[in-house]
Amino acid sequence: MRAKWKTKASRRRVVRLLSVGIALLVIALCLGLLNQNEQAVEQYYAKGFFPLFSYGMKIIFGWIPFSIGDLVYVGLVWCILFFIGSAFVIVFKHKFVKGAVIRLLQLGVFLLAVYVYFYVSWGQNYYRIPLQKQLSLNDTAIKQDDYLAVVDRYIDSINTMREGIEMGKQCRIQAEIDIEQLMLASTDKLPMLSRSQVKVKHPISSHLISYFTVTGYFNPFTHEVHVNQVMPKTSYPFTVSHELAHQMGIGLEDECNFVAFLTLHDHPNIWYRYAAYYETVHYLLRPLYYQNRERYNDYVNRMSDKVREDYRQDHAFWQSYIGWISSLSDMFYGGYLRHNNQPEGAMRYTLMGRLVVAWENQKM
Repeated sequence: MRAKWKTKASRRRVVRLLSVGIALLVIALCLGLLNQNEQAVEQYYAKGFFPLFSYGMKIIFGWIPFSIGDLVYVGLVWCILFFIGSAFVIVFKHKFVKGAVIRLLQLGVFLLAVYVYFYVSWGQNYYRIPLQKQLSLNDTAIKQDDYLAVVDRYIDSINTMREGIEMGKQCRIQAEIDIEQLMLASTDKLPMLSRSQVKVKHPISSHLISYFTVTGYFNPFTHEVHVNQVMPKTSYPFTVSHELAHQMGIGLEDECNFVAFLTLHDHPNIWYRYAAYYETVHYLLRPLYYQNRERYNDYVNRMSDKVREDYRQDHAFWQSYIGWISSLSDMFYGGYLRHNNQPEGAMRYTLMGRLVVAWENQKM
């Protein structure tokens, strides 16, 4: 009788798990159909559901001074390891294959639930109407001369701005406060941003995330923005603005870069302006590094000694953390981006250069 009871209980558990899994799969398929229509995503998700959901996340997590999102990541990893580990223990210690199958089925349903929650919570923002359409930017007919003219002007700008900055005296916390307020107020310039929550937090360990070569990250499960506190100050304001753009509903990486540039490029604080142009020059030059190394070197040589020293220090800082962890992280993150409407992978960040050039052309 006891064996039969166990069998019936196991069958009921399997049926429940399969029912939940099928329901989650149906929801995932519906979300997949929705993201095929950018107009629907923009109207019903980005401007309808997402701001309300984000406000809920603010109420639940926003007031807590430390990162709940980091603990969530730890919990997700622990759950995955628990399901896998317990399945092996059941097989090798108890010789109960059905129990191991149930554990793996639980893992599958758990991962599917995480996947669905990700796209309900924030992930649909990857499929919004592109920013260039919303801002009427023509980034498909950019001439090489226009591109190089922008590089010329921006290098001159960072050379001039850098002379007026004492980098060691700049305050990260004040930058966070200023940029939060700036992005909350940017309704005319960037009306497509959700302003339900605009708040920066810090990672539990900035040194740890540096081994993943991460300057900042947005947690889509708790809607928390985290900015690395040990990274060089040079581009810190740009990173803050970039991550807040994610929190405000922008998914694509080049678009977040462009939002950061638009937010900071004319700010009265010279450090914020410098960060915007400094990072933009970096992304503008990257294609030239692969296409025309001689021209790239010419532009680098045109930078002032202080600007080149900033780039050198940035490079040295990240080189000190590069290893197998960063390599594994890059591979995983590239796949993540490609899965989410960014087939270029990490090179998607560089495409902000075309948005900047199109924006400059529009001003003429």
